[in-house]
Amino acid sequence: MKSVIVVDLRLKQSNQNNHTSFNMQAAKGLINWIKMGISEVTSAIDAEREARINAHAGVINLEFGRLKKGFAFDAAVEKFGISGGDRSAVAERVYRGFLARTWKDLSQTDRETELLSWAAGCLGISTDKVSQLNQEAAANAFQQVLVAALADNQINDAEAGQLSQIAARCGFTVQTMMATFFEHKGEALIRSAFTQYSSDGKLERDEWKQFLQTVEQLGVPRDKMLHAIRQPARQLIEHVLADARSDKEISEREEKVLSSLLSNLIDDTTFVAYVREQIAETKWMAEIEKGRLPSIGSPPEAALRAGEIAYYSGPVRYVRTRELSSGKKTEELDGLAVITDTRFILSATDKSFQISHRKILGHRLSSAGLEIRSDGKGAGTYSFPVDHDKAFTIWRVAIGRANQTIVETGTNNTRHISRDVRQRVWQRYGGRCVECGAADYLEFDHIIPVAKGGSNSDSNVQLLCRKCNLKKSDRI
Repeated sequence: MKSVIVVDLRLKQSNQNNHTSFNMQAAKGLINWIKMGISEVTSAIDAEREARINAHAGVINLEFGRLKKGFAFDAAVEKFGISGGDRSAVAERVYRGFLARTWKDLSQTDRETELLSWAAGCLGISTDKVSQLNQEAAANAFQQVLVAALADNQINDAEAGQLSQIAARCGFTVQTMMATFFEHKGEALIRSAFTQYSSDGKLERDEWKQFLQTVEQLGVPRDKMLHAIRQPARQLIEHVLADARSDKEISEREEKVLSSLLSNLIDDTTFVAYVREQIAETKWMAEIEKGRLPSIGSPPEAALRAGEIAYYSGPVRYVRTRELSSGKKTEELDGLAVITDTRFILSATDKSFQISHRKILGHRLSSAGLEIRSDGKGAGTYSFPVDHDKAFTIWRVAIGRANQTIVETGTNNTRHISRDVRQRVWQRYGGRCVECGAADYLEFDHIIPVAKGGSNSDSNVQLLCRKCNLKKSDRI
């Protein structure tokens, strides 16, 4: 009997809980319905009040025009039955109309200023409110003149004078006007002007002077100017850097241009260091490509022969896979690589060997590393964890020099890509790697390599980052 009572009580409690839950949901629905109703009523009331204030402002304007100096706002309020709650809003609406008319030609005369002051007194608007409304109207006129002035990316003397006059009407200078009302919009305008100047991938001296003059006229501090143009400035320098590196070397003039851009446009030391590193590396690699290999001291891990010259020393990973009757066998070694004028030396704990440059039958750079074919030991793939580009290039040139297929020479322009082609290719890919979308370490790449008969036309040139370019094989 007791268990039946317990079950009954549980059922009763469950029914109560369900009923309570239903009541709560119903209450929430009712509350939401009421809120929606209130919102609709409020919107209707606001719209009705707005229409009423506009109607009152219209008749007050007519009264102003009819009575002129004889106008009295208190009498007009009583005459047209304007409520106390609407009085200040009507006065403000009328005054805003007067302001709009005086600023219609984007200027304001002394006489108009006097009449506005008199009208504000007649309407009973507080001094603080009048000052706020005057500043808002002047700021609107200032913005219109500023945007029109910057349509050609510079502000001439007449435009600068007009901006000064507008700012002075509310007690500002151009600089304080910009700082007070246009801090964010001013940055956007400056960024837009700079982007227009640099859209062709270069920034001429005269363009830079005009841009600085505009920035000075607007009173924008250097730190804020640099912040505003940070992104387009970086894009410009990446473009100029890629242009300079397109022929695999950087001239003295190109280096001066890049240094000037960095000192004038960039305040980010990390980005500056990155660009300078790219310049130094490109110049270094250009010297190697000309057969001018750098000599280093004799590495203690390798016993060099008399008169042997060492060019490189660093860590290396060697991998060789062979097909045997028992199946594939992969040999892997981690050790120290030494490249000299006559041979390649691998010194590892488990095994060491050397390869004469003259016994290397062929080599190919792939994403895995430098693949070497030889008529003896040492065939396989070599990857260098540190300075891989330099190690690959040094070894390849050392092989060429040992076999007398590479000699010290001047610049080879067969790979030269004209500036017009580089500009079209840059714009085609939006300054980003065609493979991964990277915006740094960019290089102009021949789709069909020059060595395979590829041309320097824009149809055979693409934009790749260094990582994707390294992955790309010379095989078509």
